[in-house]
Amino acid sequence: MYDWTVLHQTVSETLAGGTIGSPLFVRWTAAAAPDTPDLKPLLAEMSACAESWLSGRPRRVYATGSADAGHLSLALEYENGQSALLAISLAHSHPSMNLIILGARGAIYQSDSEVTARAGILAAGTNERRQNASLLSTPRMVSAIDKSLFTKQPVLLSAEGDQQ
Repeated sequence: MYDWTVLHQTVSETLAGGTIGSPLFVRWTAAAAPDTPDLKPLLAEMSACAESWLSGRPRRVYATGSADAGHLSLALEYENGQSALLAISLAHSHPSMNLIILGARGAIYQSDSEVTARAGILAAGTNERRQNASLLSTPRMVSAIDKSLFTKQPVLLSAEGDQQ
């Protein structure tokens, strides 16, 4: 599995600087899953990052794709009108990612696999910090992804992130 801590920290610091204004849209694609069982948890982690960057909770999620085919996408709509489009696929031999965050006054562009690192390779204490961070894969989001994939419909979420 991959640890998005470095990417999350880099983007969060950039957003805190205010140069792009209020973030409005996140598009993030990653070929990072080592195996199909990792796709949904990694997509949920990506969702947690987007939630943090957009400073809001999603109210509706819509998942497409197939873990068996090695690719999942997730469209998220937030209470405040912001949105995110996330996609995860199998890494095969070369992990990669591409991130764009559009803000009211500019954009952040981040690509390359240098901003990700295999879990456990990052500096000491990362795994401990991760356990307390919103970057952890949440069972609620994985459940919402499963439901949307099964029903082929958007799933409404409560303010707490539970399915309605």
